[in-house]
Amino acid sequence: MSLARLASREAQRATIDPDKWSTRYFNYAALASFLRMIWVICQTSGVFGETAPDWTVDFENILGRALIAYGILGLIGLVGAIYIRTSSETNEPISNLITNYAGAVVFILIAERVSMVALENPLPFVTWMGLLRDGIIRGGVFALIALGYTLVYGILFMINFAHGEVMMLGAYGGWFALMFLVDNGSRTFEAGAAVLSLWAVPLFVGILFLPLENIMTRFGRQRHSGIQDPTQVFTLLSIPVRLLLGAAVGYGALVGLGVAAPELHLIVITVVGLLFVTIVGMVMSSLVAIVLERVAYRPLRKAPRLTPLISAIGASIFLQQVALRIFGPIGRTYRLGNPKLLNDPITFDLDLGRLGTVPISKVGVVITLTSLVLMALLYFIVLRTKFGRGMRAVAEDKDTAALMGANVDRIIVLTFVLGAALAGAAGVMLGFRGEQIRARFGFTYGLKAFTAAVLGGIGNIPGAMLGGFFLGLVEALGPTALGFDNAWQNAISFSLLVLVIIFRPTGILGEVTAEKKV
Repeated sequence: MSLARLASREAQRATIDPDKWSTRYFNYAALASFLRMIWVICQTSGVFGETAPDWTVDFENILGRALIAYGILGLIGLVGAIYIRTSSETNEPISNLITNYAGAVVFILIAERVSMVALENPLPFVTWMGLLRDGIIRGGVFALIALGYTLVYGILFMINFAHGEVMMLGAYGGWFALMFLVDNGSRTFEAGAAVLSLWAVPLFVGILFLPLENIMTRFGRQRHSGIQDPTQVFTLLSIPVRLLLGAAVGYGALVGLGVAAPELHLIVITVVGLLFVTIVGMVMSSLVAIVLERVAYRPLRKAPRLTPLISAIGASIFLQQVALRIFGPIGRTYRLGNPKLLNDPITFDLDLGRLGTVPISKVGVVITLTSLVLMALLYFIVLRTKFGRGMRAVAEDKDTAALMGANVDRIIVLTFVLGAALAGAAGVMLGFRGEQIRARFGFTYGLKAFTAAVLGGIGNIPGAMLGGFFLGLVEALGPTALGFDNAWQNAISFSLLVLVIIFRPTGILGEVTAEKKV
């Protein structure tokens, strides 16, 4: 390597990029501010003992002073960077420098406010844990709805503002499915679920018996015996026999559980009933999404980006009005058909030792676990299946994907269906959580889920998940931490959207989009 090239490389390393350093400055300020907020909450809630040791107080004071000094140093650096750029001939913009510094100051001020509130009005640790519990439950629902936004944006580079109404109609579908079970079960969920299980469980087990042909084929090939090839024995004529055999096994197992293990039988029929309600809600949302894509979005696919956005807003208002005319203004609740297994008792206590006990809602546990399972399933579909590869190919380049054999229209429709199914499941979860289902029920949750998608990074699936949980935690913990009333939840959520758009428009994990979009 020549000396000139080596000197050039060293000069590049020595060059300071103000934009890069201002971004790092913002990130470090945010991390330090979060650390101070968590520390002062632990200090005042009894985590370090009934009386906080002196070293914990000293450390919190050091953090506060360090953040103030950090802000002053940042201001000095900002002034210097602005002076250098304005006096140079490159005419490089200074807006990014100012934005990053302002964002850092906002985090520092929020940390100062939380510290002041926590020191003046200390709350027990179980109170904060209860708020954390609520935030996780909300976050799981927000994440499921946000995934629909990010899937559509990753494929079409548009925001489906009718997604909240798709979720609302899925919640209505789940409500009608729940009432179907209750009406067929002498006004109880368990009786209706038991009737449903009498044919659903045998059918499911019978379907599981259908692959016996492949199992026997593999067994015969492994044995290498002289018996007849199982593929000649288990022909198409044996399919009804296998289905009936599996149904008999499933029916016998269900009846046996009812006699020998009533508690396990109750769990089985409750799970079957909840799955039925959830699946109906998901199917309802999926059907609405198919019609929406075909009527409102497909004809405008090659139009300017503003046109599909206006169409989405119009579709949102249209679906709201249709739901209002069909279902009326009276809210519907799931409480009439709530399963006994989730309501008797409603909660169980999580013992934290000397810090106290936290009541955990059974419905909340089911919502959180279901959300995580659905998100993991979506991630598997996108990364490990042929359809997922097609989605990623269409998001990268529609024309090239079509030349390679991908059915672009079908992939786009299935993407809408996938996002709508997750939203429908979220609507059913909100119904079981106690929300009233109304025509405008999906509007606020749709906006919050959009906030979560932008917060995590629009078009980024892990970002939508992270953004959903983060927004849920901020909404649950924010009012108490800042010393506000709980009525400020929506204001805090949408203020967070404004702050993210201003200071971090690409989100926490960054926006993932291709240069060419469908």
